[in-house]
Amino acid sequence: MTAFMTIFLILISYLIGALPMSIIVGKIAKGIDIRDYGSGNPGTTNAIRVLGRKLGLLVFLLDVLKGGFVILLIRLGLFDGFVNFDIFHPLLFGMLAAIGHIYPVFLGFKGGKAVATGVGVFLFYAPLLGILGLLGYLLGLKLTRYVSIGSCTGAFLVWISTVLVYFFGPEPGTTFELFVSRGADLWMPALGTFVVVLIFYRHRGNFVRIKNGTEPKSSFMQKKKTQS
Repeated sequence: MTAFMTIFLILISYLIGALPMSIIVGKIAKGIDIRDYGSGNPGTTNAIRVLGRKLGLLVFLLDVLKGGFVILLIRLGLFDGFVNFDIFHPLLFGMLAAIGHIYPVFLGFKGGKAVATGVGVFLFYAPLLGILGLLGYLLGLKLTRYVSIGSCTGAFLVWISTVLVYFFGPEPGTTFELFVSRGADLWMPALGTFVVVLIFYRHRGNFVRIKNGTEPKSSFMQKKKTQS
């Protein structure tokens, strides 16, 4: 049963991550495929650009939930005794969801960049680190108006945080551990490194466009100008 349930959760994690939330929301709400508009990318940024802020935020929240859904079920103890977590760490299920988002079987393995899904992974496993990553994203976006820089800033902040928690985090069994996970959890800095490398790699084209001055800036956190 343990091996079967582990394989089952591996498959489910990937398939949940592969669900194209931006396309689903676009089809239901406006009857369009967002890949036919904007940058053509089925990610949150293009969803905001094409569907508007409210629907774009909904897509963001759904993508966050994709990354943390199985982890949430694990933290609630629903799979205790059925999955060997000594072999397959809970964070790995979140990483599979992120991979599913980037390489979705439903879209010919051409997906988004897993920023929102990556936030969900840490938000549900170590909430404080997920919040720090989200704040880093918003800060980078606010200062530069480049979504790519905001995304990489958030990922880098999560990575730094996982390293600090590993060396200086709370002892197992403390209340604060619920928010940052175990200080002795080597999986966190290891997978934090994987996340930051993956997100930077996925944004390599954006950095080239920023250098060439062709990368569009976001107006997501800018106040609308009022006409006089």
